[in-house]
This record gives sequence, structure tokens and C-alpha cells, in this order.
Amino acid sequence: MRVIVIGAGLAGLTCAKVLAERGNDVSVFEASDGVGGRVRTDERDGFLLDRGFQVYFTAYPAARRHLDHASLDLRAFDPGAVVHRGRERSVLSDPRRDPGSLAASLFSDAATTGDKLRTLRLVADAKRDGTESAGEFAGDDYADVSSLEYLRGFGFSERILDRFFRPFYGGIFLDRELGTSSRVLRFTFRMLSGGDTVVPAQGIGEIPKQLASRLPEDAICLNSPVEELLRDGERVTGARAAGTEHEADAVVLAADALAANRLAGVPAPEESVGQTCLYYASGGLGTGKKILLNGDERGFLNNVVEISNISESYAPPGESLVCAVALGVMDAPDESLFRRGIKDITRWYPDADLRPLAAYRIQFAQFAQPPGVHGGLPRNRTSTPGLVLAGEYTEDSSINGAMLSGERAAVEVLR
Repeated sequence: MRVIVIGAGLAGLTCAKVLAERGNDVSVFEASDGVGGRVRTDERDGFLLDRGFQVYFTAYPAARRHLDHASLDLRAFDPGAVVHRGRERSVLSDPRRDPGSLAASLFSDAATTGDKLRTLRLVADAKRDGTESAGEFAGDDYADVSSLEYLRGFGFSERILDRFFRPFYGGIFLDRELGTSSRVLRFTFRMLSGGDTVVPAQGIGEIPKQLASRLPEDAICLNSPVEELLRDGERVTGARAAGTEHEADAVVLAADALAANRLAGVPAPEESVGQTCLYYASGGLGTGKKILLNGDERGFLNNVVEISNISESYAPPGESLVCAVALGVMDAPDESLFRRGIKDITRWYPDADLRPLAAYRIQFAQFAQPPGVHGGLPRNRTSTPGLVLAGEYTEDSSINGAMLSGERAAVEVLR
């Protein structure tokens, strides 16, 4: 079977991989100069800069089927987080997985004793679910409410909501108000408690590179934007890319939501949440391998990590790389953003030496996932003969969601 895949993001690459493994002739057309979509890593002056702060959960069920973790040389964060409020800091972690944090977690004032017991209950509750993505919760017995309403219903105090859940899940959801669907919170909580939080040693961009390496050498056509779909009556029969027509038995539309809407009128979610990611070179903050959370609502940054502590490859010898995230996309000049970031970090670490490296404004880091959104997402199978969809917008906004969608799109093509 001859198949065209439009888009070399994680969904498109996973779909192409599955189809190629089944003996199909697959061509992937990608508008940009590299694979991965938003999941890419740039190199600058010996530093590895992921395009926005991104992590990978080793418990992701779909991703584990398609990725060789050993070859990615995954490097793990320490469980939990360090919560900063001005010069004060407290540690919250899971002592079962992070024994060194036992004393600090027990005496942390970021959570009450009841909160710590409720967290154990939350872990047990999340582990009962066996779903492949947050989108599969749609239609189950749990009411789909906001994460804030769900946590309050669980009995968590306002103290831990403000000092831990808002900044921690604010970094995952890019939504510090916790308005994101509780189905996403439960799924990600299960991923956090069931495995490690990691990055590949050579940057997050190694994930799509590994998927691409499973395809024939000439299968991916970069710098080849698709202008239109070819049709014979109602059936899609191929695509016009870079001015040339290419025929196929099936076309998988694995472009982002906006491009999918433009090419085929797909009613994919267009509302997005974004992040501003700032990178600094440093002599080292001495923060270890935990993520740092801003527990103060007045702060500019939401979370910070000395990413070269996770993998030394992120920085050249003798240097350290600090990654800092502010929620939303800001129009202020880079210099202003860097100054605001330095102000926050030096409030926590007064002796910090921070030299600005790069600023990334990621407008569409995720599609917005309020309660109820997953039940209305498009499916892989379309009403148009010859056309199948692949993209996180058919599952949930995550690495796992994108790869699961690609896998399921391939199944629809084979049917």
C-alpha cells in the first residue's frame, strides 16, 4: 500500500513507523527543516536547548511500545520538588522512591500531615486506572471537573494547593489556575508515580530522531510543505507538496491542528496554552536534580531546573545550563524577560551567576484541555474516504497522546 503522511511530528513518525514495519510504502512530507514538530533540540555554543521545557515519563504506555529507552540514554530527575517562597524553601517528595528526602518531606511546611496522607490515597486512586491516555477517561464513572475542583474534593488544603499543586501542575498543564481537566491530572499522576521523569541525555529531540531512524532513508521529505489534498470526487487520493503531485492509497494528516483545519476542515481544537522558556549559562546553582517551584504567586517564573544536572551533555565542560519557565507567551523584549527571570532566581540563590543564552516563546505548547474537551475531540477515522487523522488532538496533549494517535491512525489505514 502506498501511504502519504503529512507531518513529521511524533504522531506522523509513529504512524509511518508502524506502517513501514508492516511492509507499506510510506512517504512523510514535513514543512520544516527537521523532524519532531515542537519536540526538538537546538545546539548553541556547546549547549543543548530544548524548544521549551519538556520531559518524558517512562511509564507512558504507548510511547514505551515504540521507543528504545536504553538507546535514548534516559537521565532521571529526582522525584518531588523544591518549593521556594522568597529565601524559604521546602522539599516535597515520595520517600518510598526518594529515601534521602524523608526528613525534609516529613517536616515540610508546604503540606499538612493530612495532605501527605491524601497524596498516598491519590496515588492509589490513580493506579486503579489502566487507560492509555487522558482522553480515554471520557465517559467513565468519574465526573470530568477541573483539577482544582477534583483536588479540593479530595480534601487537600489550600496551603498545598497554592504551594505545590499550582506551580507543579502549572508546569505540566501550563495552567497555574488548575482549570485543566481532572482526567489529565489523574493520568499524569499515574505516570509520575509509576515510573521516572526523564530527558534523553542528548536532549528531548532524540525521541523523534529515534522514530525517524526506523524509516527507510528516503522516506522523509523535509522543507516540503503540503499545499493541498488531491481528490477524486469525495475520496482523497494524494497530496500536492512543494508544487508536485503525489498519489497514494491513503493519506494520513498528521500536521498540527491549525494546518489540519486549513487542509481538510478538521474541527481540531484551536485554543492553546503557551510558555516562555528562558535559558541561562551558569557556573552552577547547586540545586541537584529536583525541579524548583515558585510557591509565591507574585513571582514571574513558574518552575526552574538546572537541566545540566540531569544530563551533563546539556552544557559544555565547566558550565551549567539553567532552564526557567514563565507561563504564557510574552511580547516583552528578550532582555526584559531575562532580567525578570534573574530577579526571581537570585531571590532564591543570591550568589547565582546567570548569563542569558536564549528565549523561546512557544505559543502552541499544548491545546487547551478544560473539562469536557476530550469527549469532543476528532477521531482518527474520518468521514472522507482515503483520509485518516493523526495528532495529539485526537487523544490528549502529550508525547504519549501524539504517539498513541499515530499508532491508532496506522491501524485505521491498515483496516
